[in-house]
Amino acid sequence: MATATEKPQHRSTMRVLDILETLANASGGLTMAEICREVGAPKGSISPILHTMADTSYVAYDGATKRYSIGLKTYLLGKSFDRESTSMNLFTAAMRDVTAACGETCQLGVLDHGRVLYVAKVDSPQPVRLTSSIGKTLPVHYTAIGKVLVSELEDDEVRAMLPEPLERPTAATVGSVDEFLAQLAEVRREGFAYDREEATEAVQCIGVGIRRHGVIEYGLSVTTPSYRLTDEKCARIKEALARAKRHLERALA
Repeated sequence: MATATEKPQHRSTMRVLDILETLANASGGLTMAEICREVGAPKGSISPILHTMADTSYVAYDGATKRYSIGLKTYLLGKSFDRESTSMNLFTAAMRDVTAACGETCQLGVLDHGRVLYVAKVDSPQPVRLTSSIGKTLPVHYTAIGKVLVSELEDDEVRAMLPEPLERPTAATVGSVDEFLAQLAEVRREGFAYDREEATEAVQCIGVGIRRHGVIEYGLSVTTPSYRLTDEKCARIKEALARAKRHLERALA
């Protein structure tokens, strides 16, 4: 029985915490059996917890080695206590410059389990602006960041990522993978990706890929209400994104 100074502990919650602490101390990752041994719990109890944590990106699973490791969302939670991170400071500074140049919300995303995971944003100073959350994930086929992140993948890789029928949140969203592949060809030709009211009605987005070691690892985008996206504003956004891309790729090289 718990005393007045000793609060009862929830077993499943404690197992989640035990798993995270165990993985944090294992640089090469651990198998299911190793995790069970370390936390002192049977596979029947640990397996559903691990699967849920992997599905939500709090742990990462390597199918080739059958090992689990700390996932991107757990990493991001840790980074919230590490404001001095050089890379994130670089991105934040570049995103602030983009928002200052065009007056619209700037977002940063990465590819995670075939979806876009939003990892940082700088809000527009305007009263009518995008409302979004860091840590949220969206499909790649109707987001500008998603399009740049998969623009250089092989067609078969993209098809495997997007089982049909595709989710269509608006009438403007592509209805097939073939249509999406045609959009990716446009991204490769132009260097920019567009969400033309495909994710949300009356909202548009322009995105650009950020390379690290020659590979597109990040997507940077600007989102704006459609009524503010004049030709002049579009040109200003693309100029700001291109400038941020050059700066970041030099800094990350």
